[in-house]
Amino acid sequence: MGTGDTDQATGTATDAGVRTVVAAAFDGAVVCAVEGDLDLDGANAARPDLEAALAAAATTLCLDLAGVGFCDSSGLNLLLRLRTRARERDVRLVLCALPPQMRRLLAMTGADTVFAVLGSTAEFRGSGRQP
Repeated sequence: MGTGDTDQATGTATDAGVRTVVAAAFDGAVVCAVEGDLDLDGANAARPDLEAALAAAATTLCLDLAGVGFCDSSGLNLLLRLRTRARERDVRLVLCALPPQMRRLLAMTGADTVFAVLGSTAEFRGSGRQP
Protein backbone atom coordinates (compact mmCIF):
# COMPACT_ATOMS: atom_id res chain seq x y z
CA MET A 1 0.00 0.00 0.00
CA GLY A 2 1.07 3.54 -0.65
CA THR A 3 1.26 6.62 1.50
CA GLY A 4 -1.89 7.28 3.47
CA ASP A 5 -3.09 3.71 3.01
CA THR A 6 -4.27 1.61 5.91
CA ASP A 7 -5.29 -1.98 6.31
CA GLN A 8 -7.76 -1.65 9.12
CA ALA A 9 -9.54 -5.02 9.20
CA THR A 10 -11.71 -3.72 12.00
CA GLY A 11 -15.30 -4.65 12.40
CA THR A 12 -18.41 -4.85 14.47
CA ALA A 13 -20.57 -7.88 15.13
CA THR A 14 -24.10 -7.30 16.36
CA ASP A 15 -26.84 -9.23 18.13
CA ALA A 16 -28.72 -9.16 14.81
CA GLY A 17 -26.07 -11.43 13.30
CA VAL A 18 -24.70 -8.90 10.84
CA ARG A 19 -21.04 -7.88 10.80
CA THR A 20 -19.25 -5.09 8.99
CA VAL A 21 -15.51 -5.02 8.46
CA VAL A 22 -13.49 -2.14 7.05
CA ALA A 23 -10.99 -4.16 5.08
CA ALA A 24 -8.90 -1.37 3.57
CA ALA A 25 -8.67 2.38 3.13
CA PHE A 26 -6.55 3.90 0.38
CA ASP A 27 -6.39 7.06 -1.71
CA GLY A 28 -9.69 8.30 -0.31
CA ALA A 29 -11.47 4.97 -0.92
CA VAL A 30 -12.80 2.64 1.75
CA VAL A 31 -13.62 -1.04 1.23
CA CYS A 32 -16.16 -2.37 3.72
CA ALA A 33 -17.32 -6.00 3.84
CA VAL A 34 -20.81 -6.82 5.09
CA GLU A 35 -21.60 -10.29 6.44
CA GLY A 36 -24.96 -11.66 7.57
CA ASP A 37 -28.56 -10.92 6.67
CA LEU A 38 -29.71 -7.45 5.66
CA ASP A 39 -33.25 -7.88 6.93
CA LEU A 40 -34.98 -5.41 9.26
CA ASP A 41 -32.78 -6.23 12.28
CA GLY A 42 -29.57 -6.62 10.29
CA ALA A 43 -30.06 -3.41 8.30
CA ASN A 44 -30.75 -1.43 11.47
CA ALA A 45 -27.68 -2.94 13.12
CA ALA A 46 -25.41 -2.31 10.11
CA ARG A 47 -26.55 1.29 9.49
CA PRO A 48 -24.19 3.05 11.98
CA ASP A 49 -21.11 1.17 10.74
CA LEU A 50 -21.94 1.79 7.09
CA GLU A 51 -22.52 5.47 7.76
CA ALA A 52 -19.16 5.60 9.57
CA ALA A 53 -17.48 3.92 6.59
CA LEU A 54 -19.09 6.48 4.30
CA ALA A 55 -17.87 9.31 6.53
CA ALA A 56 -14.33 7.89 6.29
CA ALA A 57 -14.44 7.72 2.48
CA ALA A 58 -13.29 10.83 0.66
CA THR A 59 -13.83 9.55 -2.89
CA THR A 60 -15.35 6.04 -2.95
CA LEU A 61 -17.06 3.56 -0.67
CA CYS A 62 -16.92 -0.01 -1.95
CA LEU A 63 -19.29 -2.43 -0.20
CA ASP A 64 -18.23 -6.06 -0.48
CA LEU A 65 -21.54 -7.92 -0.13
CA ALA A 66 -20.28 -11.47 -0.79
CA GLY A 67 -21.02 -12.41 2.83
CA VAL A 68 -24.67 -11.32 2.76
CA GLY A 69 -26.91 -14.38 3.03
CA PHE A 70 -30.23 -12.58 2.56
CA CYS A 71 -31.41 -9.07 1.74
CA ASP A 72 -34.99 -7.84 1.86
CA SER A 73 -36.58 -4.43 1.34
CA SER A 74 -35.05 -3.18 4.61
CA GLY A 75 -31.56 -3.95 3.36
CA LEU A 76 -32.31 -2.45 -0.04
CA ASN A 77 -33.66 0.68 1.65
CA LEU A 78 -30.44 0.94 3.67
CA LEU A 79 -28.36 0.74 0.49
CA LEU A 80 -30.52 3.33 -1.28
CA ARG A 81 -30.29 5.74 1.65
CA LEU A 82 -26.54 5.20 1.81
CA ARG A 83 -26.36 5.96 -1.93
CA THR A 84 -28.27 9.22 -1.35
CA ARG A 85 -25.90 10.24 1.45
CA ALA A 86 -22.90 9.33 -0.69
CA ARG A 87 -24.17 11.50 -3.55
CA GLU A 88 -24.70 14.40 -1.12
CA ARG A 89 -21.04 14.07 -0.08
CA ASP A 90 -19.84 13.57 -3.67
CA VAL A 91 -18.63 10.06 -2.81
CA ARG A 92 -19.04 7.19 -5.27
CA LEU A 93 -20.79 4.11 -3.86
CA VAL A 94 -19.85 0.79 -5.47
CA LEU A 95 -21.43 -2.57 -4.67
CA CYS A 96 -19.15 -5.59 -5.17
CA ALA A 97 -19.57 -9.35 -5.16
CA LEU A 98 -23.36 -9.40 -4.99
CA PRO A 99 -24.80 -12.81 -4.11
CA PRO A 100 -27.39 -14.12 -6.62
CA GLN A 101 -30.33 -13.28 -4.32
CA MET A 102 -29.21 -9.63 -4.09
CA ARG A 103 -28.71 -9.44 -7.86
CA ARG A 104 -32.30 -10.66 -8.34
CA LEU A 105 -33.62 -8.17 -5.77
CA LEU A 106 -31.86 -5.26 -7.47
CA ALA A 107 -33.08 -6.40 -10.90
CA MET A 108 -36.70 -6.91 -9.78
CA THR A 109 -36.86 -3.47 -8.18
CA GLY A 110 -34.93 -1.63 -10.90
CA ALA A 111 -32.29 -0.63 -8.36
CA ASP A 112 -29.64 -2.29 -10.53
CA THR A 113 -29.80 0.83 -12.71
CA VAL A 114 -28.86 3.22 -9.89
CA PHE A 115 -25.90 1.38 -8.36
CA ALA A 116 -22.42 0.85 -9.73
CA VAL A 117 -21.96 -2.93 -9.44
CA LEU A 118 -18.72 -4.87 -9.87
CA GLY A 119 -18.13 -8.61 -9.69
CA SER A 120 -15.55 -8.49 -6.91
CA THR A 121 -13.40 -6.25 -4.76
CA ALA A 122 -10.46 -7.46 -6.88
CA GLU A 123 -12.22 -5.92 -9.88
CA PHE A 124 -12.66 -2.70 -7.89
CA ARG A 125 -9.00 -2.68 -6.92
CA GLY A 126 -8.01 -3.43 -10.52
CA SER A 127 -9.98 -0.43 -11.77
CA GLY A 128 -7.14 1.92 -10.91
CA ARG A 129 -8.16 2.45 -7.28
CA GLN A 130 -6.20 -0.32 -5.70
CA PRO A 131 -4.08 -0.13 -2.56
